[in-house]
Amino acid sequence: MPNFLSFLASLWNRIKSIASTESVSGSGNMQRTEKVLVFLVAYSIALGLWLLINLSRDFSVTLDIPLYYGAFPENQAPVQSLPETVRATFTGEGWKLLGLYGSIPRLAVNINESATNLYQSIEQQITGTSDISLSRAEPSSVSIRLEPALSRKVPVVPNIQLETRRQFGLLRAPVISPDSVTISGARSLVENIDSWPTRFARFDDLQTPLNASIPLEDSGDLIRLSTSEVSLSANIVEFTEGEIRVPIEITGGTNRPAVILSPSVLTIRYNVPITQYSEVNRRQLFRAVVPYQAIVADTTGFLQPELVADDSEFSVSIRSSVPRRISYFLLIED
Repeated sequence: MPNFLSFLASLWNRIKSIASTESVSGSGNMQRTEKVLVFLVAYSIALGLWLLINLSRDFSVTLDIPLYYGAFPENQAPVQSLPETVRATFTGEGWKLLGLYGSIPRLAVNINESATNLYQSIEQQITGTSDISLSRAEPSSVSIRLEPALSRKVPVVPNIQLETRRQFGLLRAPVISPDSVTISGARSLVENIDSWPTRFARFDDLQTPLNASIPLEDSGDLIRLSTSEVSLSANIVEFTEGEIRVPIEITGGTNRPAVILSPSVLTIRYNVPITQYSEVNRRQLFRAVVPYQAIVADTTGFLQPELVADDSEFSVSIRSSVPRRISYFLLIED
């Protein structure tokens, strides 16, 4: 301490000496910046001396310390949440207390019995390794209700919205990895949970494959998750429009009269990835059918063909079909 004070006194005398020399040599018109610099140095020295003297004294401070659950007894879990904070009053040297303000510690509440002594927990976890003493804690203890613990593996439900740029789309459904999460907690809290959602995430104007991390919905302090986030992957590709004309088929019925359809051909427009367009055009993926039973039951004279797409190998989707309805005539033999 004396060495530090001697250094400060020497520095101050040097500053005064420089100011005096400049004044004698006729530099009374000292630049404003130099004056400000001298003032700041002097102010900093004065502030440092004040802190050095005052923070060496004993003080009392009151802080709100956040609480969280620490260790549980084996095969047990709490049912109710902890208070958000405990108000604790500490006494000690100012320099020591200043460290608490810089980073307010969190207090782990380790549950070994139905009631936990917060006063003792603070002494063990915060003041036990420092020269600070605890004078008060409010509340000084908390009562904990425990239940048998339960763990379940449930599917993750993505809460996402994907918007692609025009002419782009998903090659297949998005993939979530992992697709399930293990949840652990008190039996009454866990046993009725059948899935766990992600937080909402929206992705706009997509035109390239998407890979992103999405956090799971917060579980609070009573339920624990095996992971806090999942990975989302979606294959975004450019689509084009295709068109094909297919004959309308009549299915079902035995010993039925001849039926004439008008028109007998349907024009189907569909979307297909550009990379699959050539292959799809070489195959007959689409059918238009009219069940004979629908003709028998009809009283209007018009029917709407059913469209069938064998798209198991390709990512095609039907945009439209023309015409929407067809007429028919039954040929009755004499």
